[in-house]
Amino acid sequence: MNQDELNKLLEICKKKIDNGKDALNFLESNFSEEVFLELENNLNNYIDEKENRNKKNKKYWMLICNPLDWGEGEEPYLVNELLYNLDEVSWTINKHTDITHKMKEGHRGIIKVSKDNRTKEERCDEKGVVVEKLTSGIYAIFEVIQDEDGDCTYETKNDEWFVNIKVIDNLYRKNKIISKEKSIEFLTENIFFSRPSREISKVSYEKIIEYNKS
Repeated sequence: MNQDELNKLLEICKKKIDNGKDALNFLESNFSEEVFLELENNLNNYIDEKENRNKKNKKYWMLICNPLDWGEGEEPYLVNELLYNLDEVSWTINKHTDITHKMKEGHRGIIKVSKDNRTKEERCDEKGVVVEKLTSGIYAIFEVIQDEDGDCTYETKNDEWFVNIKVIDNLYRKNKIISKEKSIEFLTENIFFSRPSREISKVSYEKIIEYNKS
């Protein structure tokens, strides 16, 4: 393989990396060891540079859970259980927000419950047991992930936007919810008047993580 062919193959591999694919595995599986060794260092350097850029430009987000209408059409009393067991999910983003195209794989954020306006009847399950109201606060830490199609956010036919997330720390399940008062302190504003999902600062996110470790 001459130098021009190697250069073209290098560009193909870089595009695969940009699309979240394993370019080194692609190279090793489809080309000779000589070709692999020729391009390996260039690709590893490209991967390192890309990771450093991503870290520098990383954004942080706040997603909203309104217990009265959250849960993909489930009965309102199930919200407590859904939050407790939350792992990977496609989360509805408020309509008319401008964050949909900005949320990228690897970005992190918090899940906030503002105010639980469910009535006693709405919190009553099929056996007549009434689940507790959720207190205001931060319930989980999440990371933006790709789905099987390689998408982080997507739009449905109903003009609704979703983001694919994985919960990396479920504070609700650990009984370590960060209170409304502490949340306001870390975010330097009363986010509990804020309905839309939105970006938060790196400093605020890191304060929340540090507090959660204590």
